[in-house]
Amino acid sequence: MEFHTLQDFLTYTKGNVYLIMGGILIAAALFWQFLMGGKDNTEDEFEQYKHKHD
Repeated sequence: MEFHTLQDFLTYTKGNVYLIMGGILIAAALFWQFLMGGKDNTEDEFEQYKHKHD
């Protein structure tokens, strides 16, 4: 790609950086959901001990 002025180059680069930052933001949110997902065993453990102490 040919740029005639510094302004053309910076506008093109800024647009690409915004796309990259948006992709990273979405990826970070999906990764956070992956880390926090899974089965929650706290209720199951409570049910196990509840019957032993009745």
